[in-house]
Amino acid sequence: MNHIALRRALAWLSLSVGLSGAVPAAFASPITLDTTWLDANGRLTLTTDARQTLALTGIDMSVGGKATTLGEGVFNLPISQITADVKLLPPSLTMQLAQAKGSSLDFANTLTQAKASLTDLSMDFNSHLVYGDVLSAAGKSRLSLFTFDVTAPLTFSLKGGISVNMTLGNLHFTDEGATSFVRALGVPDFLAPVLQQVDFGAIDARVVPWFRTAVVASVPEPSSGLLWALGLAMAALMVRKRAGSGARRNALHMALPGAHR
Repeated sequence: MNHIALRRALAWLSLSVGLSGAVPAAFASPITLDTTWLDANGRLTLTTDARQTLALTGIDMSVGGKATTLGEGVFNLPISQITADVKLLPPSLTMQLAQAKGSSLDFANTLTQAKASLTDLSMDFNSHLVYGDVLSAAGKSRLSLFTFDVTAPLTFSLKGGISVNMTLGNLHFTDEGATSFVRALGVPDFLAPVLQQVDFGAIDARVVPWFRTAVVASVPEPSSGLLWALGLAMAALMVRKRAGSGARRNALHMALPGAHR
């Protein structure tokens, strides 16, 4: 067994042991699984409307903690824990809760210099609400922030371990989420209802029986223009080096005895 197959087997074995200890043969009550060591991620993709709305209100967005930026308006939030109902006979899985502890969505008002963060998000599949801590100069409070719909239903596979995929879309601020957000950032209160009308995007959740690896942004390939310019620069450097070598050889030749004969 090569090292890749061994890693996959160990991850699946750990997951299986965790489930077998909590799941009876035919029926399962909710179980909670720590996924900090699994390849478990929630990819948040903002809509164009969301990005434009934030820009028009002078709000910059970034991420912090364990979250990473994958592209313009695309962020990865590692899923740290899931709670689910698992039934073995017949096989079925129902998600109850997913958490992204240690990650934050950070916002800064470029007009007022106010800052706020939405941290430790948790997705409740019973209420279809995203909860989180709102951190600002006013303090910290835990609120329901967004509503969501399951736009791509949960699919799971037992092949090679338990794999889970689903998409949460139509992210909209709740009443208390929008109100807290605008006040934390010093935005006029009348914009709270406007923010509630904006679809902020979707979260693609994926959990696979594999040890976690870093999720990084793809590196764009150099453009043809850049490669052409780089080629010219290299060619010029080579010509310069050759010219310099020729000049040194001529100088050495002129300095040798009898060179002027």
